Amino acid sequence: MSKKGKKPPTYAEIIGDILHPFSDPIPIDDLIDQVQAIRPSKAKKPRQAIRSKIREEEGRLLVCPEASLVMPLRLAFQGARFRKSLDREMINTGLLDVEIIFHSYLPLNFPLEGLQFIDLAGHPIPFQLKQEPQQIETIFGLQEKIISQLDIKRWFHSQKMYHKDHILVTCQDWEKGLFRLERESASARNKELVEARNRQLADIFFNLLEEATSEKLYERAAVPTAYALLPDKDGYPPDHWMIVIDEDARMTYDGWQIGYSDGILSPIEIILRQTSGKRVSAPPQAFSRVEGQQVYRFNAAFKHNAKIWREIEIQGKQTLFELDRALRSAFEHDFFDHLSGFWKLVQRGGSKRKRYREVDLGSLNPYDGGEGADTQIAGLGLQVGDRLKYVYDFGDWVEHILTLRAINNPEKGEEYPREVSRNKPRFLNCVSCQEKEKDSIARWICLTCSNIEQTEIVLCEDCADQHDEDHYLDEILY
Repeated sequence: MSKKGKKPPTYAEIIGDILHPFSDPIPIDDLIDQVQAIRPSKAKKPRQAIRSKIREEEGRLLVCPEASLVMPLRLAFQGARFRKSLDREMINTGLLDVEIIFHSYLPLNFPLEGLQFIDLAGHPIPFQLKQEPQQIETIFGLQEKIISQLDIKRWFHSQKMYHKDHILVTCQDWEKGLFRLERESASARNKELVEARNRQLADIFFNLLEEATSEKLYERAAVPTAYALLPDKDGYPPDHWMIVIDEDARMTYDGWQIGYSDGILSPIEIILRQTSGKRVSAPPQAFSRVEGQQVYRFNAAFKHNAKIWREIEIQGKQTLFELDRALRSAFEHDFFDHLSGFWKLVQRGGSKRKRYREVDLGSLNPYDGGEGADTQIAGLGLQVGDRLKYVYDFGDWVEHILTLRAINNPEKGEEYPREVSRNKPRFLNCVSCQEKEKDSIARWICLTCSNIEQTEIVLCEDCADQHDEDHYLDEILY
């Protein structure tokens, strides 16, 4: 217990104190036991509550290289290595952008003037920290930013550094900001091994992304976790983690989080792409003339009522705009109003149950096409069993799931796209007619009455005509 007038320690302080002496990962259950002994939780599920508090400290105090293990952040970075390439300007000026080089390799809010560097012999490397304001072009226009640079010209001269050389950086003491620097000449570099180490690190990042609850990785937690999982992290160094991500076609980095390169974009990412003239949705793939002739057979069903489905056939050379028109026709959606859109559903790994991420293929406008309108079906890279999400009317969000059932050769004399089959209708009887002991097929549902009665009030054409004109009726689709 704390003394009167003093606040009890926070969970972060308790967790940090417990982890401080450890030089190896510890089971998360052991950490929960120790935290609970110091500050018992009053929650209904105390262990679960403490586990959540521990997870909140990922990237700040600790990482979880496995679901059952916790590792202090300093251990994840201890011995971690990476390389920095040079250019002529760096050699001539002796200046390195410290914030880029050590991005996410330092404790959060670490004072740059506290950095320390040693050489292979353990001798201090002299340097100066230069901080100058510069005008940086952003999406909000020119903004002033303080650029921090390391001036290590003397060390460059002593090492006879050449612009094709690399600097190898080793984390000696993460908490103290102590790093070892060494020169690797171009002739000594093992390019094949560098590429192999880059692939190894990239695969770790991608596997973490596949296992993530969301479709993003917070860099502050992802980088130390990746190094904690990297075999022989103090061995031959890969490139800087940002270079590894940038050169991997599967992933992208937005300055804050790591995500799928074809994944859902944040509003900022959309603005950045639009400003730079880049395509917002996923670009289509190239395909052959034969693939363009092939016929793709989709089963399309309402997501929330899979009993209502249609099967549509469309050729690979035809477009999402043509598929959109076929779906509007098959499900009796309006041809002259409301936006629609397609997403490719890509199965994610790292889970026992099936999980999908959504790849935006573009929206469609019935008036002027839209970004996804010209995308051809064969350019989606689909295989039998793959799925698309189709949404009609972004206001009501009428969602459909399209499953690719087959890819066949075209039938002679047939026109595509075409509807080839649909569910057998299960007709409902008009409730008003039933009260009169008559049977008639219901064509409309009164949403107003259904909401009041808490049951479906369905009506035939005649009864719908006589129904309260102030009520909202919607046509029933069979």
